[in-house]
Amino acid sequence: MPSSLLIRNAVFIDVEAGVARPGEPIAIRKGCFEAPVASRYDNEIDLAGLFVCPGLIDAHVHLFLDGGAAPLETFLAADETARMRVAAANAALAIESGITTVRDCGGPGDLVFRFARAIERGEIAGPRILAAGSPLTRPAGHCHFFGIEVATPADAARAVELQARHGAAFVKLIASGGGLTPGTSPAEADLPAEIMREAVRAARANGLQVAVHCHATESIRRAIEAGADTIEHASFTSPDGSPGFDPETAASIRDRGIVVSPTAISGVRIARTIRETGSRNGRDHNAVARLEARREHIARFRDAGVTLIAGSDCGVARTAFDSLADELGEFVRAGMSCADALRAATCDAARCLKQESIGQIRVGFAADLIVLRGNPLIDMIYLRSPLMVIRNGVILCDRRAPAERTTLEGLVL
Repeated sequence: MPSSLLIRNAVFIDVEAGVARPGEPIAIRKGCFEAPVASRYDNEIDLAGLFVCPGLIDAHVHLFLDGGAAPLETFLAADETARMRVAAANAALAIESGITTVRDCGGPGDLVFRFARAIERGEIAGPRILAAGSPLTRPAGHCHFFGIEVATPADAARAVELQARHGAAFVKLIASGGGLTPGTSPAEADLPAEIMREAVRAARANGLQVAVHCHATESIRRAIEAGADTIEHASFTSPDGSPGFDPETAASIRDRGIVVSPTAISGVRIARTIRETGSRNGRDHNAVARLEARREHIARFRDAGVTLIAGSDCGVARTAFDSLADELGEFVRAGMSCADALRAATCDAARCLKQESIGQIRVGFAADLIVLRGNPLIDMIYLRSPLMVIRNGVILCDRRAPAERTTLEGLVL
C-alpha cells in the first residue's frame, strides 16, 4: 500500500507565522510530515489554486450527544448501540468539517474510551479523540447522567484514578450547574473547593490536565485557586443568574496561565432557540442574556491578555459537529484577526492541550491537513466544507472532482 505523498503548488498556511506561502511542497511519509526529498514519492498531486492548512482542533465537544433539539432526552432514551451510532455520526461530520482532533469534555466514560480506541485502530473513521471520560460532578449535579458523582475529596481522588486507568487524556470537573441538566443552576458554584483541589492533585499525580466547567463567577474563582489548566465557558454568572465580567478574575486567569474555551457559538444558538420556543431550564431565568454574553466575553478576555482556544461545545442543543468554523467566526467578530482565530484551533490549541506533535504542517508532526478553496487568513468561511481532509496520513474525506482523485482513492500515507 502507498506510504508517501508529495503535494505540489498549493498555498501553504503557516499558522504559527500567520502567513500564506505559495508553492511550497508538502511531503508526507508514514503518517508524518517530512522535508521534501529528491527520491520518488508513491503519489504526487497538484493542488494549484488551493490552500493547505493544518487539521483543526475542536477543544470542547460531547461526542455522545446528538446536537439536536433535545440532546439530553435523546441520550437518556438511547441504548448503548444507539449511543455509539450517534458518536460515529458526530465523528464523521467532524472529519467532513476539517476537524482532525477533538477534546471530548464529558460522556459515558466506558463508551467514550471504547469509541476512541476503535478510531485509533481504524475501525471507525473519525478525528483523534482526547477524552476525559465521565466528568466529576456533585451528587445529582450537572451531567450526572454520564458523570461520576463525588461528595468528598476522597471520592474525587478515586474517580480521577479510575479515569486515568481507563485512558483519560485529561480530567473534567463540573464546578457549576448547567442549562442541560434539570435541577441545576448555572448561577450556583456547587462543587466544593476542597473537592476541586483534591481532584487537581490526583490529576497531577497521574500526569493529566484539568478542565473545569464554570458558569458561576464563584466557580471560576474556585477553578483558579484549585489550579485548573482550562476553564470552559467562563460565563461570569452572578448569584441572581445575570451575566457579568470581572476584570480582576480575568487577570488572575491570565497570570496563572490558565486557558479559556468560551464556547460562544453554542451559547448563541441555544439562546436563539430559547427566544423562538420559550423553553428553558426552570432555574435559569436569565439564560438568554447569560448565553449571549459569551460572545462579548471573547473580546474582554482578549483585551485582558487571556489565552483563548476554540471549542464549539458541539453535541449540546442545536450545535452539530460542523460548528467549529462558526466558533472561529465569533472570534473574528469579537475583533480577533483571522490568523489569531485560526491559531486558536491549531497550533495554540495543540500547545495548550500538551499535544506537541499536531496543529502545524511541520516536519515530524502528525500529517493532519485540510485542503481549502480559499485563504482562511482572509475569511473563516473557507474553513467550511474542505475539499480534502487527511488525518495521520490517512485520507478520510475527498470532495474533489472524481478525475482529480482517482489515483488517491483509499490511500493510506
